[in-house]
Amino acid sequence: MDASRIRRIASIKRLTPTPPMRQAKRGEAPKCIAEFDSSWAMLKSLANCMSGRDFAGLGALPIARPVEAVVGRLSRNLGQRVYALAGWSETISTDEVSSIRAEEIARAVLDVYPDVSDKAVMIGSTNGALMHLCAAMRVAWIPQTFLIPLRRKYIHPDDIRADMEWGREPGAALLENNPELALYHMHDPDHDRLMVRRMAYFRIKWRSLGETYRRFLEAKVKAGATIYIIECGLRWPTTRVADRHFFQTGGAGGITPEEYINGSKRVSAFLKLQGSHARKWNAPTPDGESPEAEWGFDAGMGEEIIELSRRLGGRVVRVLFEDPEDMSPLVAEFHRRWYSELGLPADHLLGESFAFVAPFWALRTASVPYWSLFTGRKSAEGLIRYLTTAEPYDYIYLMLLSNGMEPVEGVTIEDWRAVLKQARVRGEFVGVDEEKFPYDFASFLRYNDELQEKILSRYEVPSPVTLNMVEAFLRQEGHHYNVTFEEVS
Repeated sequence: MDASRIRRIASIKRLTPTPPMRQAKRGEAPKCIAEFDSSWAMLKSLANCMSGRDFAGLGALPIARPVEAVVGRLSRNLGQRVYALAGWSETISTDEVSSIRAEEIARAVLDVYPDVSDKAVMIGSTNGALMHLCAAMRVAWIPQTFLIPLRRKYIHPDDIRADMEWGREPGAALLENNPELALYHMHDPDHDRLMVRRMAYFRIKWRSLGETYRRFLEAKVKAGATIYIIECGLRWPTTRVADRHFFQTGGAGGITPEEYINGSKRVSAFLKLQGSHARKWNAPTPDGESPEAEWGFDAGMGEEIIELSRRLGGRVVRVLFEDPEDMSPLVAEFHRRWYSELGLPADHLLGESFAFVAPFWALRTASVPYWSLFTGRKSAEGLIRYLTTAEPYDYIYLMLLSNGMEPVEGVTIEDWRAVLKQARVRGEFVGVDEEKFPYDFASFLRYNDELQEKILSRYEVPSPVTLNMVEAFLRQEGHHYNVTFEEVS
């Protein structure tokens, strides 16, 4: 074939429009959004709760027991491969990126809710503790951030620059068609080490509302709803790749940004243990700070919401905090007071981690929820700090995410056994194989069933709590937990 014909065929291929991405059924994640993503899993868990249903297995498998028995017997190496393959199965190709539309994702988000209250809406940062506040109030939460996983050829997890360079072209294709989005390409060679070998983590944030969300919020404001903007102020060093396109090395939940960029003794030891040729990560030099890719809030959306509300004479409240876990003890104490005022026992604590969030069962069992970002030592120590200052709990139950890695911060099951020892009567793990953690790949299939088996109390789901009660509590107690409640005038 001559060169001119090759060029002509290539030109035709470039001009041929990419087929539209398969439309998701009502309540399903769009094909481009990872169902294992923290935002989508929490969104579905909340929506299911509002429909009177739980959210087993993070929504992945309706029949957990037979599959759990097989996965639970896998060797460590085979389990890691299956875990990575399960994540890879949710990726999309770079050819599909140009078909992604933020408006379609927004419509899918609103479709997950069976009914949306006109009294309030929450919008903004992803946060597990917040799901329980929304469930108590029966109000919808609209996430600002989602994960789009892209499959790509193998890149060594410690060659972070190579992943950044690879992401330039698909990043440009994504942003060209979605002016309301900012892209935070994230590469965490610690917690996501198994996944980032053949997958790029594209986290998108709405920096402006877009038509679907704007119309939705306008209708709610006109109906008298309060708009709560959830603003996690966590920031992270980033490298600017292009306009609205940022690259982030590492992520919250364990080691510091400085260790990701510059290395440390424990990073070197970790890499040696992993059999890596490197002793520090080949990370791009940061040239600024941005909202943390998964948990931080992009203020552009907040400014537009405030302007919209002022134009329509509505009411906006900002809920501000710096660390994702700042909300956890505050929400726990709110539930404790709420249950007590309802005449319910408030002596059971249900500890959650990452996307293991169970608002339905927390309400049905009158369990006080406490959400941890991950299962590292920092999160375990944060929960112990809360327990040493709070009134003692008789029963403590813990669900732990296993991601198949022993991260740099050196998490062990002993860190979490120390939490259980804070219970006055009994402390138990829920869905955790203590001998296999953090290589317990069947934990996400196990936790929902074991939760029901171990917490036997059952109560009617309480009527929705009033906005006045929630706001009064946040105003009174928020400053003790670094949470600010600010009504916008």
